Amino acid sequence: MAQHLIYMPKFGMTMTEGIIVQWHKQVGDAISAGEPLVTVQTEKVDTDIESPVGGVVATLHYAVDDEAPVGEVIAVIEV
Repeated sequence: MAQHLIYMPKFGMTMTEGIIVQWHKQVGDAISAGEPLVTVQTEKVDTDIESPVGGVVATLHYAVDDEAPVGEVIAVIEV
């Protein structure tokens, strides 16, 4: 199986990290493209990050309430 890396996106010019608010899927769960994977809190808003691919959640690199730097891998989906 191939792996698709999910990165912490940058939602604003000054954003340096996001806080993991909620994982909507856990390791081993199936996920479809466009389905919410995680809710991230920034300075201004909470935003859902959707999976760009369908597959199975292989790893979650951060726990709820963790701060993840922009550009870091936060999850891996096996496709």
